[in-house]
Amino acid sequence: MAQLRLFPLRTVLFPGMDLQLQVFEERYRTLVAECLETGEPFGVVLIKEGPEVGGSAVPHKVGCTARITSVAPTRDGRLSLNAIGVRRFRIGQLYDDLAYLSADVEYPVDEVTEVPEEAIETTAERLRQFYRLRDTIGNEYHREVELPASAGALADRVGAFGRGIVTDRQLQRLLSTLNVRRRFDIADDILTTIVSATHEQAAAVVAQRWAAPERRN
Repeated sequence: MAQLRLFPLRTVLFPGMDLQLQVFEERYRTLVAECLETGEPFGVVLIKEGPEVGGSAVPHKVGCTARITSVAPTRDGRLSLNAIGVRRFRIGQLYDDLAYLSADVEYPVDEVTEVPEEAIETTAERLRQFYRLRDTIGNEYHREVELPASAGALADRVGAFGRGIVTDRQLQRLLSTLNVRRRFDIADDILTTIVSATHEQAAAVVAQRWAAPERRN
């Protein structure tokens, strides 16, 4: 078991996923300062019960460590923090004797099960489609993105884009699943929803752009 500082949030963090936070509560400013001093990560856990700001939150058992990449003060006195998800952990014992939650955690190992190469490539191509649609929405030049080769890491990449499109419960299930084949199948279902929603949004944005000259006339 290892000890880890916890930052309960109403978001699910996946390995490889970027995280941006505006830190203003004193307890989490303390957490950030200690992580910077020791060079240690903190743990992000989805809140199961309780508030995100103030009070005590009860977290889900499985979360993801976050490595701080940058911190900067803002004009209103907050800390603008950027971090990246690193690896899953499972809570063994929670502690509330500090300003923030902490826990004894273990780092589970994936249950490696075979996923057909053609299934991985099909999912990868659908994820590339999502990237193209996202660039269309942002009116940005599309550049091909390098995708993970393994089924487990590819599933995590899908999860990183699910917030606001699928439920936190679905994303937490994906994060908590150690069997790679099952995780991949869950991610594939989530990706179907993500691509469909993004395609509708892209179609609406393109239609609006084409209609703009008519409105000016």
